[in-house]
Amino acid sequence: MIKENLEKNTNELESLLQKIAGSIASGVLSEKLPPSRLLEKTESHIIRLSELATSSQESMLILKPEKAHTIKAKYKNLTQTLTTFKDILLQNTSDPAANSHIAFEQLKKALTDGSDLLFLMREVRDKPSPLISHLLDFENSSQTKGSVISIHTSEEIQPTIKYILGHLEELNKELTELENRIGEIKNSVRELQEESSKILSEKTDKPLTPTENKTEKRQLHISNFRPDRN
Repeated sequence: MIKENLEKNTNELESLLQKIAGSIASGVLSEKLPPSRLLEKTESHIIRLSELATSSQESMLILKPEKAHTIKAKYKNLTQTLTTFKDILLQNTSDPAANSHIAFEQLKKALTDGSDLLFLMREVRDKPSPLISHLLDFENSSQTKGSVISIHTSEEIQPTIKYILGHLEELNKELTELENRIGEIKNSVRELQEESSKILSEKTDKPLTPTENKTEKRQLHISNFRPDRN
């Protein structure tokens, strides 16, 4: 459905750009037209160009996500030009002829921006991301046959599926080993804490030896009766 949508948009965009270019070449669209008249003759085309650009951007981002930056840039260029074109024609001005001239230049720029987007749409349509393309084909097959089990996977996609499953299996093994290692570390920390607590407890409860007792008394005696130097 996504591929078909992009194909349809590509054909319609190409046809619409050719129609606008033809109108300019024949003089139907001209900078000599008043702003209101130029907008009247182009508004439906501008709206449709914007709709096609938005729909096509969504499809292209799905089909070729690695091209996201380029897709968004081309989309932004066209839609901004279309917005500028319309805003200029809607401005209140004391010099309508100047507005028509400026807006007409934006309309010609929209043809260039639209052609750039059209070129990108063809590229994505003809060369979508292999994995995304396989997944979409897989989904379409499952919907058509009604059961994933009955699907006969093509030889082209089988290596991709095996590669993904292999990495998932390796990841599960590594996670299991990591969990075991964490458990061992926790046990070591617990044993260390218990051993430390025993040592501290024994040291605190141990009575003073006679020598330690005499030393402590002597220190107290000196401390209590030392003359005040002040």
